[in-house]
Amino acid sequence: MAYPKISIIWLNHNSMKILPLVLQSLESIASIDYPSDRYELIVVDNGSTDGSFEKIKEFLERKSNLRRKIIKLDYNLGFTGGNNIGFIARDRESKYVLLLNNDAVLFQEGLRVLVEYAENYSGIAGLQGVVLKYGSRLIDTAGDYVDELLLTHPLGNNQVYPWTLRKPIYVTYADGCCSLYRVESLLKCTGGKLFINEFFGYGDDNVLGLMLWSCGCRLIAIPEVIASHARGLTFGRGKSTISTYLGERNRVALTQITNTRYKQVVLLHALRNLITLFLPRTGFSSLAKTKARVVVDGVRLGRRLKNQGVFLDIYKAPLVKITLRDLPVFFTARRIVKKYFENWAYKNLNLLTIED
Repeated sequence: MAYPKISIIWLNHNSMKILPLVLQSLESIASIDYPSDRYELIVVDNGSTDGSFEKIKEFLERKSNLRRKIIKLDYNLGFTGGNNIGFIARDRESKYVLLLNNDAVLFQEGLRVLVEYAENYSGIAGLQGVVLKYGSRLIDTAGDYVDELLLTHPLGNNQVYPWTLRKPIYVTYADGCCSLYRVESLLKCTGGKLFINEFFGYGDDNVLGLMLWSCGCRLIAIPEVIASHARGLTFGRGKSTISTYLGERNRVALTQITNTRYKQVVLLHALRNLITLFLPRTGFSSLAKTKARVVVDGVRLGRRLKNQGVFLDIYKAPLVKITLRDLPVFFTARRIVKKYFENWAYKNLNLLTIED
C-alpha cells in the first residue's frame, strides 16, 4: 500500500490528573506502525493552567523522530474549536485527518488498518474501528447511531470483543475518540472545518456525521479493534453539570437545523433529562433556571445556525427510527432505552452491512 499523509489531531485541557494516561496516548502515536515521514501529530492545548501542557511539551521534546506541531491557545475553545484549529494547521498534503482523544490509546496497527479500509472504500468520508474500554476487552463503541430524538447510541457497548461484527457497516457517525476522515470530503461538506464551533462539546462527532451524510457522503465502522478509551475523563466520570448542559442545549439547537419529525418531543425529552439529573443535586429553584437556560440558549443557537444556512437532513443517514407507539420507551430508564437500541441493531445489522 502507498502510504498517504495523515495529520493526527490531539487535544489537551488541564489533564494533570490523568497525566500517565495522556502520556501513554502520546506514546501510542509515536509507536504506530506507519512510516514516520507520512504522518504528523498536531497537539492543540486548550488553555491549560494546571501544568499539563508543560509536561506534554517536555515529553514530546524527547520524541525526536515524531513530526509534530504544538499549538498553545490562551483559552479553552472546547472540543469543537480546538479540533478546528488543529484542522487548519494540518499539512496541506494530508489526505486524511485522525482525531484521537487524549484519554484514548491507539493500538500499534490502528492507524494503518483505518487507512487501508479508507483506501479500499474510496466512496466513504470517514470511519472508525472497534474501540475497547481502557484496560478491558469490553467494547466502548463499535460504531455510533443517532435516533429521531437526536439521542446517540454506541454500538456494541459493554459487549466482549470479539463481537458479532464481521464486516464493515454503515453508521450515522464515527466516534470522535478515534476516527479517520477524508480531508476532501470535509472541505466539500463542512466549510473547511471539522465541527460547528459554537457547540463547544457534546455536539461534535454526531453533528459531523449528520453533516457528511446530508451532503451525500457515507461513514462506516470496521470490525477490527484499533484503540482503547477511558471515556468520560475529559469532563469527569458520570454526567457532570457542564456535560449535561452542553448535551441538552446542543440537542435543542439541533431541532432548529434538522428535519426530525419529533422536534417538540425532543424539547420535552430534554426537560425530562434535566429534571432527572439536576433535581436531586440542586433543588427546584436551580432546576427551573437550568431548564430555562438550556431551552433558551439551545433555540437561540439553533436559529443563529439556521440563519447561517446550516441544515441537516437526518433521514439521509442510517437512523434509528422511532414509531409513535415506541416513543414512551425513551422516557423510561436508560437501561430500557439501551435494550431498545440493542434490539434495533440486532434487527438491522444485516441491512447496514457492506457486502464485498
